Amino acid sequence: MDLQVKGKSYLIMGASRGLGQAVAEALSSEGAVVTVTSRQAETAVKVAKRFLGVGLPLDTSDIDSVSGFLEAWNARPLDGIFVNTGGPRTGDLEDLTADDWTAAYQQLLLGPTMLVRGLKTSLNPGASVVFNASISVRHPIPALLLSNVFRPAIAALARSLALSWAQQNIRVNVMAPGRIATERIRELEKAQAERDHLSLSEVRQAHLASIPLGRVGEPEEFGRLAAFLLSPQASYITGETFVVGGGL
Repeated sequence: MDLQVKGKSYLIMGASRGLGQAVAEALSSEGAVVTVTSRQAETAVKVAKRFLGVGLPLDTSDIDSVSGFLEAWNARPLDGIFVNTGGPRTGDLEDLTADDWTAAYQQLLLGPTMLVRGLKTSLNPGASVVFNASISVRHPIPALLLSNVFRPAIAALARSLALSWAQQNIRVNVMAPGRIATERIRELEKAQAERDHLSLSEVRQAHLASIPLGRVGEPEEFGRLAAFLLSPQASYITGETFVVGGGL
């Protein structure tokens, strides 16, 4: 299928690795013009060279970084945005401080909200916004309380924007990845192994047993769906949440 994105302009946040990079690769391979972001300017520029695009620094946990990014963007036209942030620290209620809650709120909810608000005027008619959340929008993940609280909030934001922006022909959807082979998943597996006094092998086997397809997903599988949702081929899809989790 031709995604009809050749020459169109997309902003892919958090593209230095993992799911963000997979989305940038999927769109770039279809001829899209991609701008990628990373928290470090040098990393953003380095990653952008892979896609013959532009790399800009952006850290949603820092409101000054968000403001600086919007000023630098200066209302350049966009056909789509993949809104992607890093994951919050692990922990249950007893483990988390007020600073942890404030940092997660800024990183996962306030920063992305202010960014999308500031980029609204850049979106062309027919544009698509895809928020990357987590399977925690459907059910809580043990020891990831911050994600369990703020990821569903992002999904609620996306559904609200889908309604209010529909008359301008701007679509808004959410992707909720399950277990995908990224550095973040390996970090969480290690933390669980230490917390539960298990080996990494035991943790991984337990997770695989919970996935009907019996395997961890690949970033490319996530990236292909994201590219479709960002493309004109998904022109009648908005306000939806798509779980990519092998049936989890």
